[in-house]
Formats: sequence, structure tokens, C-alpha cells
Amino acid sequence: MTDVEPLIRSQLGSLMPLPDGSRSDWADVLERSGHRQRPRLRLLLALAVALGLLTVTGATIAAAVGAFSGERTMANFAACKASTVALTTPSGARVLTGHTDVGIYCVTYENANGGGASTTNTFPTPAGEVIPVRTQGVIVGLVPTRYDTLTLGSVQIPVVNQVFVIDPKLAAKPGTLSGPAGTTTIDLSDFATP
Repeated sequence: MTDVEPLIRSQLGSLMPLPDGSRSDWADVLERSGHRQRPRLRLLLALAVALGLLTVTGATIAAAVGAFSGERTMANFAACKASTVALTTPSGARVLTGHTDVGIYCVTYENANGGGASTTNTFPTPAGEVIPVRTQGVIVGLVPTRYDTLTLGSVQIPVVNQVFVIDPKLAAKPGTLSGPAGTTTIDLSDFATP
């Protein structure tokens, strides 16, 4: 067919001649066919979609750490310092509490030798109206104001300065906080010992 090709080309050229240089100009062919290339539009569209996804992802992450609430931010949690001694046990352990202006509370348990643990949270937690921490063989709980007794089964534990300290064996079943604030159920079973 290669020997016929020049003949076809010359016959077509005599019927409808091509403009000079049109054989090598693909953009001209596309323009004459009515097809317009839109690589910049596609690139801009891809960038807009990527930017939108990045914005949504960033906003989701920020919302998850509380950037829009004004309260539950990592900085506010870090700002809570347990510095007020709420309770000293007969063994010499101390329970310290603290809170921030935006409602974040923290509790620290220090045994007589300086060991212990801390936690920071807001009310309520998954356990209820209590911010619990288990350490050194005890469960320490920080509760909102106006609760004065924790009842676990038939055992009543006093709440002193919003805190209590209990043996983990007592926490197998839900308990009841009571006081002038009313009554509410808390569940420390995740911190209990079998």
C-alpha cells in the first residue's frame, strides 16, 4: 500500500489543498475540527478538588481535638495542673486536683514515696460524672461539686473536696453518687480488679 499512498495524497491535495504547515501542526487540526484542549481547566479542577479535600480533612482533625469548641484543645488539657491537695489518706498518699476556666479538670494521686498517676478530662466521661484514674492499687475519682457520698453496693465512701479513693475490688458493679446535686450512676468496672 505504500506505493499507492503518494497517489492518494496527490489526488486529495488537488481536490482540497491543505494550508502550508498544517501537516505538522496538531493544534491546528484540533482547532479546525472544533475540538478544544482544556489541560489548564483540568489542572485547575484537580487542584480545587485536592484543596477541598485537604480543607475538609484539616477541619475534621481540628474539630476532633476541639479547636472549634474553645474548650477541648490539647493546650487547654496541658494547662490543667493538679495543685490543690483535696485529700490525704491515712497512708500519707495525696490526691491533688485542678481545673481550668474552660471546664477541664485534672486529678493526681501521689503515694507517700512520690509514685502515682494523673488524668485530665471533662465531665461526663464514659464512666459517668467522674474522672477516674487507677494507680498504686487504688481507684481515685474526681466528681463534680455538690456530691458527698459514693455508694458501691452496701459500702458508702465519703467524697471529700470532690474526690474519693477506693479499693478496685469495690468497683465491679456501678455505684451511685449522691449529695445536694442529686444522684447519678457511675460505672468504674473498667478499673475494677476481678
